[in-house]
Amino acid sequence: MSKPVVRGVIFDCDGVLVDTETLANEVLTDLLCDYGCAMDVKKTHDFFLGGTLAAVGPAMAERFGVTLPPDWVEECYNRTFEAFRRDLKPFEGVPAILDFLDQNNIPMAIGSNGPHDKMDVSLGKVGLKHRFEGRICSAHDVANAKPHPDVYLLAAERMGVDIADCIVVDDSQNGVRAGVASGATTIGLVDITPASYLRNAGAHHIASDHKELYRLLADWVPAA
Repeated sequence: MSKPVVRGVIFDCDGVLVDTETLANEVLTDLLCDYGCAMDVKKTHDFFLGGTLAAVGPAMAERFGVTLPPDWVEECYNRTFEAFRRDLKPFEGVPAILDFLDQNNIPMAIGSNGPHDKMDVSLGKVGLKHRFEGRICSAHDVANAKPHPDVYLLAAERMGVDIADCIVVDDSQNGVRAGVASGATTIGLVDITPASYLRNAGAHHIASDHKELYRLLADWVPAA
């Protein structure tokens, strides 16, 4: 496969830039159990990773016959933000990747299914928010969440780069599907979701960790 053209890079947020997935999954699992759902962290991951919280309520009703209270999403975010402020850690290697792209004049953006207030907390906690000002895009900004490509198309527009000349980096099956559907070269970054799942979702390349992601980008990006 020939090297892709790289004129912009769009990152998912959770599980790519910030190590939120395990914490958020634990919070969601505990909350669903509190509401009488027989869940564990593996089941929660398999059902809901890469989706939106808004989709969890209908899924719980359909699959388990459990109706969640009207304010459950707000409660989940409150618990999640508290966990982030207390326990969130940055991914080792992310600053080096962002520095490399900056040094080579490659614009960057974020395309996430999560809401802006969640990203404000998580990106602020690990000191990354300022690096993406004006280019932080949420599924709440567009008509359709991932696996639809809308949020990645918006992120490319914010950067002023054709999506076909962008790299998308995502760690979930829905995110990979969104990246591929957008027309971007899509890297599946392994976090909680196994590489085989990301590959089956259509990822053009797999990075087993952030070091391998750096190596891929360094091989593709022409020196400034």
